[in-house]
Amino acid sequence: MHRFSFALLGLGGFATTPAHAAANLPIAPGLYAEDFQGCAKATGLFFYDGTSFGDVNQGGPGYKAYAKVHRITRTGPAPGSAETSRHYKGYTLAWSAEDTGLYGSLAVKAGAPGKFTKRFVSFLNGSGGVDVNDTAFNKCSFGQLSPQMQAAVRTARPELAEGGAAPAPAAAANPEPVAPFNIRPGHYAPVAAACGSARELLFYYDGKRAGWIDMQPFNPARMNAVASAKRRGAGWITDATTGETLRVLGIDRIAVGDPEFGEETLRWCPAADVRATARAR
Repeated sequence: MHRFSFALLGLGGFATTPAHAAANLPIAPGLYAEDFQGCAKATGLFFYDGTSFGDVNQGGPGYKAYAKVHRITRTGPAPGSAETSRHYKGYTLAWSAEDTGLYGSLAVKAGAPGKFTKRFVSFLNGSGGVDVNDTAFNKCSFGQLSPQMQAAVRTARPELAEGGAAPAPAAAANPEPVAPFNIRPGHYAPVAAACGSARELLFYYDGKRAGWIDMQPFNPARMNAVASAKRRGAGWITDATTGETLRVLGIDRIAVGDPEFGEETLRWCPAADVRATARAR
């Protein structure tokens, strides 16, 4: 079985590795609408739940509501050594697993209670110019939202319904890497997909077995014994029949590929974040 996934139309997501306890933004957890729309007219919302941030959108005619979720790996100020960092002065940056660049995935600055500004800075290639875009947000109670937006939240991010998000409990410690691949045991999803997606193939590894989980429930018979994997340079041949290989990019990131379909980068997902039928047994 190869690794490529089947995207669910209208469902986006970028879930990543669990946040560290210190990964806090200077804003209260909850739902936020862009200032120009207001809570009652909003068709899309920003959310922060203590460990993740993202967007919930009610979708247009004929489309399902969807959420994009970014699990925070760390927060902090912009790097002090870069000249362009001055554009982020006073802002807190957040990094997620799918965006480990210099300026992270998000930049926010708290304002009056229930308000914040999100900044996006675009560094124009070639010209050396800089485009700074600020968007003001206001916190919304669940009851302030339109019935359509309430339904979207219940569908795409139900834990944020009925009063908004509460601070999330501290994340459990991540499992330590295990031999022979020396990566975290568990499920791995494509970097541009949500861990909980119902339409993504997941790669599973626990130190003894490895293999792909499709849309059907987890099936131990589809796993390959890791003992049969062979080293090849800096990587591993995990399936001699298909020529599938695995390269370790970090303790929670791998690249899996084969001669027919090429290579895809995957990231580790907590078992609680993947669909229940995919959990190992």
